Amino acid sequence: MRFLFQSLKNAFENFFRNKLVNFLSLGIISFTLLVLGIFNMISTNLNRYISRFSENIEAIFYIRENAQSEHTDRLLRHIEENLLIRDIRYFSREDARNRFAREFPELAYILSEFKSSPFPASIEVKFRESQNIFIQIESFIKEIRQNPLIESVQLNTDWAKKIDRAKKFIGLIGAFLSFILIFVSIFIIFNVIKLNIFYRQDEIRILKLVGATNFYIRVPFLIEGFILGLLGGVTAGLLLFSLLKLFATYGGAALDIARQVIDIKSIPMRIYYELIVAGPAVGLFSSMLSLKRFLKINPSS
Repeated sequence: MRFLFQSLKNAFENFFRNKLVNFLSLGIISFTLLVLGIFNMISTNLNRYISRFSENIEAIFYIRENAQSEHTDRLLRHIEENLLIRDIRYFSREDARNRFAREFPELAYILSEFKSSPFPASIEVKFRESQNIFIQIESFIKEIRQNPLIESVQLNTDWAKKIDRAKKFIGLIGAFLSFILIFVSIFIIFNVIKLNIFYRQDEIRILKLVGATNFYIRVPFLIEGFILGLLGGVTAGLLLFSLLKLFATYGGAALDIARQVIDIKSIPMRIYYELIVAGPAVGLFSSMLSLKRFLKINPSS
C-alpha cells in the first residue's frame, strides 16, 4: 500500500512538473476521444433509427389475375413460414376495391364504370426487426418474386437503405479519423514519458544503485500514462455532454433536422464507459512503449 501511494505521488509530481507538455497531451487525448465519441453516438443513433424504421417495413406482392386459389393459399403458407414475417394479410380483388372506396370516397364513382374490380389481389407483409434486415429482406423478396403467381412487388426500403449507407460511410470516416488521432495521442504520450525518463535519469540511477526492482521504477511512469489517459477520457465525456447541451440550445434549424434521427437529449452510458476505458488503455500502451524503448534497466534486478 505504501509503495502504491509513493508511486501515485511520484506520478502526480511528474505530471505537474511538466505541466505544459502534459496538458498539451491531455488536450490531444481529449480531442481524439471526443471525435471517437461523436462518431460512436451518431452511429448508435442511426442504428436505433434503422431498427425503428425496420419495424414499419412492408412489402406488397401483387397476384396475377389468373392465379388459382389453391396456388395462392400455398404461396401464403410459404410466406407465413418465413421467420422474417411479423404479420401477413391477404386482400382479394374485391377487398382491394372496397378498401379503395373506403379510403377515397370522393373517387368511388370511378369504380361504377368497372364490372369487376380493377385492382389485383395482393399479399401484404410486415417484417420483424433484424440485425441485417435489408440483406435478408432483399433475399426474401428475390425468392418470392420468382414465383409465377407474382406480378409485381412494392417495397418501402429506399429511405432506410440511404440511412444505412450513410451510417456505414460515417462509421468509416469515424474509424479513419479515430485511428489517426489515436496514433497521434500515442505518439504524444510516448514522448511525454520519454521526456520524464530523461528528466529523472539521475533519480533512476540512484534507485538502481540501492536495489530498486524494474517494477518499482516503471510503475510511476505507467501510472502517469494511465492518469493522462483517464483524464482524457473523462474530459472527452464532459465535452461531449457539453456540446450536445449547447447544440440543443443553439442548434436552430439544424436541430430540427438532427432530431429526426439522433437523440440529442441523452447519450448512451455505454459511450461514456468506452471513453473512460479507451483513455487509460491508450495511456498505458504509450507508456509501455516508451519504457521499453528508453528505460534501460537491468532485467535481472
